[in-house]
Amino acid sequence: MTIFRLLLQLVVLLGALLVHSGEAASFRSFANSHIDFPKTRANNPNAYCDLMMRRRGLNRGRCKASNTFIHASNNNIIAVCRGAGTHYQRNLFNSRNRFSVTHCKSTGRYPNCNYRGRSMNRRVRLGCVHRLPVHFARLI
Repeated sequence: MTIFRLLLQLVVLLGALLVHSGEAASFRSFANSHIDFPKTRANNPNAYCDLMMRRRGLNRGRCKASNTFIHASNNNIIAVCRGAGTHYQRNLFNSRNRFSVTHCKSTGRYPNCNYRGRSMNRRVRLGCVHRLPVHFARLI
């Protein structure tokens, strides 16, 4: 009976560790795709988008149609999921504050993925899992 209980506790602990490592991996993927702080320097918003989409590996096998980079610290973006945002629906939260962002829209065809960039200050809608952002839903 004692060995069974220990095995059960071990299985529960390993399951919890896997869930937490999956959450961290999802946030890391989100951060790679959508956070650039401080903002990387480029000559103009188009050059910025071309550089960042290539540097972050977001065009593997295709040109990603669009992508938004948020120019704020991880902590400020995570805060949207932890009380600095308002619940929208399901796991989506709207930021209360505006962020500096660059929105990139594809103008090319693979493998020549070119982008038109637009810099602005906007609120964001994020998908959150266990109080971490894992999905960029849209600008609002």
